[in-house]
Amino acid sequence: MGRRLCLNGCEMTFYDKISDTNITLFYDLPETEDRIKYQNEQVVREGNKIKSVLGETRQKYGLKILTGFKKGNFENAAGQPISSDKNDKEYDPNWKKLITDNASDIIEMLAVTVFEVPLTRMAKAENPT
Repeated sequence: MGRRLCLNGCEMTFYDKISDTNITLFYDLPETEDRIKYQNEQVVREGNKIKSVLGETRQKYGLKILTGFKKGNFENAAGQPISSDKNDKEYDPNWKKLITDNASDIIEMLAVTVFEVPLTRMAKAENPT
């Protein structure tokens, strides 16, 4: 399967050690302009000092591209499943805030994977002779 050259409709599955389950996130690919902003916003100058704001940048841009999650991947405080799908009876309009407040690590991992390490190098194939 090739890489989709469109900005929306992507999904990625992570293994979540905290819940011991797989979590599938739906997201939009960032445009080139947002990729550049992401890199440029990782540090800020405060007077004569350079300050890392990598965590804040990951949160900001991870939330920006996050469009939803697979039903059943998250529950509210009462243990009831929530949905990010507006057409679902378990839809919670505050789903992004719930994830931000309670699972920010997931947002950061999405940002890291999409913005920082979308590609990995393959080892050179050995000569089969």
